[in-house]
Amino acid sequence: MEVVRASACRDVFANRIRSRSPVVFTATGGRQESRIMKIRTVIALGLCCFTLPALGGCFDAGASAEANEDEAESEGTGDSDGVDADSDDDDDGEPMIPAGQARLRVVHSSPDAGPVDVYVAGTETPAIANLAYGESTEYLDLDEGDYAFEVRRAGASPFGEPVFATEPLTLSEGATVTALAAGSVEATDPAAAFRVLPLVEDFTDSEPGHARIRVIHAGADAPAVDLDLGDDDSIELAGLARFADSGEAGISVPAGESLQVGVIADGERVTAFTTPALPEGAQLLVIATGLLGRLPREADGFSLLAVFPEAPYGFIRQNPIVYTLHASPDGPEVDVCAGNEAWANHITFGTLEGRQVRPGAYTLDIYTAPSGCAGAAVVSDDTPELEAGERYMVVATGEVEDGSDEPPLQLVTYRERFSLDAGDDAVLRLVHAASAPEVDVGVVTDDVIAEGNLLAQGLKWPEQSEEIEVTPLTYPVGVAAAGTEHPLATFHIPAEVGARTFVVAAGDLSPEGQEVPFRLLGVDTTREPWTVATIAD
Repeated sequence: MEVVRASACRDVFANRIRSRSPVVFTATGGRQESRIMKIRTVIALGLCCFTLPALGGCFDAGASAEANEDEAESEGTGDSDGVDADSDDDDDGEPMIPAGQARLRVVHSSPDAGPVDVYVAGTETPAIANLAYGESTEYLDLDEGDYAFEVRRAGASPFGEPVFATEPLTLSEGATVTALAAGSVEATDPAAAFRVLPLVEDFTDSEPGHARIRVIHAGADAPAVDLDLGDDDSIELAGLARFADSGEAGISVPAGESLQVGVIADGERVTAFTTPALPEGAQLLVIATGLLGRLPREADGFSLLAVFPEAPYGFIRQNPIVYTLHASPDGPEVDVCAGNEAWANHITFGTLEGRQVRPGAYTLDIYTAPSGCAGAAVVSDDTPELEAGERYMVVATGEVEDGSDEPPLQLVTYRERFSLDAGDDAVLRLVHAASAPEVDVGVVTDDVIAEGNLLAQGLKWPEQSEEIEVTPLTYPVGVAAAGTEHPLATFHIPAEVGARTFVVAAGDLSPEGQEVPFRLLGVDTTREPWTVATIAD
């Protein structure tokens, strides 16, 4: 049974919530079968409509804009098909759990398990079908008692060995439980292996102006961490071990504003996240999941998965990382600042400095170092919107001294989006950041760049080329005036196995005084932190 999504089942799901009719169980056999049918029916309906209009734009979530709009239109109006809160909630707004029953939902946070089917042990039909990484089911009401589940890859035979079989899970009367699928199915270390974590929910009521979050460490390849909620160098949650959590009551955090979450391991800041503004009184699970060994922008990269009580969910990606490269041939030692915050300190030509920043667009100022980010800026430029999960290279290019035929000093931003499916091949991108006219770039044979050997044609300052995928070797690469075949300079570019490299043309073709001569700088983005090196001619 495939999971049905979005508007096709919105009405039937709303009707199901409004009625919330209890299922009557009698004899043992019928009771078990009724449990199974109820799990299948309610979860399939519950997965229809994961929306959160107030936060939909902040998460990497599955709900469509159309679904969000439809939900928003139906809420709070007497003629709508929305949920009748009076029939389902107690006086405090909490969902009512029928006598003798408990509430259960399932959240998939195992990054390498792929979509899964969940079975009640001993049955042949999945209760939940094709639940993907990052998805959450709705809560469903079940009779109190013990339940055992089996997890299989989606579409696998129900008669084969499961990926994981749980011990009997006890659902006590009135309990609300989230079954969290976590860990790695590919792990050779038992400490990182796939598992199901039963989380009994018992949030403390939020004080005015606050929300409460329960943090679960489900990073399969991450060590124990400290969390700085505010990213202000104060540790609110210390020594959170893998597969441990912050407790049933939750942690109080300010509502109505975004929250900075800093992650520290062994005393070193690993990464940080920016949450969306949380509604006052919200109670949610914040699950650290994904793999540190992946890029932040990859689907299984380390991230936070936010899950609210009414089943909206979404990934919060890591804050963007920006690397500033000094490529101005006559530029002095400089500081690059966003307001009073330094993104790069005392960088000289050919050096690179990285910094993780909050998502957003920035105005960057270049100052002669040391500046303290104050005084008269040499130049200011705006970045594009820097997105969570992404990495960027900001290049200081052009010249400080005015020249009629030379580009002026400015900051240019390039997003790292190298292909991840090149296998052992190296992937290069050429960036024209030199004081030079339009150029052709290609492999040199017999002192010329033959037409068939062109890597980039008519590359202008400050453009970048298309991605170039090459077999790992060292290539003699020439830079020639556009439309000519005799290179002005030739360099030997190493293309290493699996490398993803910006090849930046920098310097001045006709240097004067203290100007740096023309050269290529290789910015290796393969691993953190990025590195830069001059490429030999």
